[in-house]
Amino acid sequence: MLCRANGDAIKSTSTPVAFGLVHTRLTQALDAESASIDIEGREIPVGVQRAVLDAAGSRMSLGRGGTPEEAAGAVYLLCIPESNYITGHLLMCDGGR
Repeated sequence: MLCRANGDAIKSTSTPVAFGLVHTRLTQALDAESASIDIEGREIPVGVQRAVLDAAGSRMSLGRGGTPEEAAGAVYLLCIPESNYITGHLLMCDGGR
């Protein structure tokens, strides 16, 4: 949660992938090609194949998935003084899904 100087709060949540992927920690090392995690002495490869991400992005109106910088831009929009009159709004940063 972010707080502005005037005491307003901005709450941000995100579930960019299917719950099963999040719940099973398969997205923990999304960017690394050969990433793995150690669970009880077993090395388990994690991540989502680029083809899966590209297929999901192709169903978006923009034809691609969003970037962390684009999501940060939406948060920044709510932090600048010009957005002080925006209250109680759910901002969907989803590429026009």
